[in-house]
Amino acid sequence: MKVLDTLIRVFVERDALDQTIRFYEDLYQEKCKARVFYEELNLELAMIARTVIIAGDAESRRLYESASATILVDSIQEAAVYLQQHGAVCLTEAKRTPESWIMLVKHPDGLIAEYVQVVPV
Repeated sequence: MKVLDTLIRVFVERDALDQTIRFYEDLYQEKCKARVFYEELNLELAMIARTVIIAGDAESRRLYESASATILVDSIQEAAVYLQQHGAVCLTEAKRTPESWIMLVKHPDGLIAEYVQVVPV
């Protein structure tokens, strides 16, 4: 397993997404490089630089707001094995979304992170 990147997470109501995207585009002087709606999660995600903005109603965001970071990996299965062998606890099983595999993990130090393996479409 290889960690590819680590992203900070920003949570907003869906009606604040466009304004939040503009703020981070101006801050980083970069355009939004991805914007995806995950119907099964009722969440819309946007990515600017190393920031992922997660928009949705409070109930849809609830589980994901516990995570402080998004950690991109090349293999979700290898990540699960490695993390469990090193004292981490997988809070969710790896779940397939249209463009990725995701799982929530609690590290031995208490940090909760969402691990993501992007799957080419």
